[in-house]
Amino acid sequence: MLDYNLYLGDRDETELYDWLCENIAPVLMTTKADWDYFTMYHGDDDLWIMHSADVSDTSGQYDIITVLSFKNKEDALMAKLRFGGSMS
Repeated sequence: MLDYNLYLGDRDETELYDWLCENIAPVLMTTKADWDYFTMYHGDDDLWIMHSADVSDTSGQYDIITVLSFKNKEDALMAKLRFGGSMS
């Protein structure tokens, strides 16, 4: 179960993805159900999941909002220190 969530606005999806793969666990799979507005990236052993949504109607640089969910509190805190955002 992934108990630690980090909410990020307007971040470079590739930078987040690369950092998660290098520092937490490599990606296991990517999913996007029909009609969903977000793509999910799953880390190996579900140590992390990244929900990434395109919000192109905003005026941000990347037009992406992201929720990172972590199995381990330490991983969530490392990501917060690196990227900022809001934790729950």
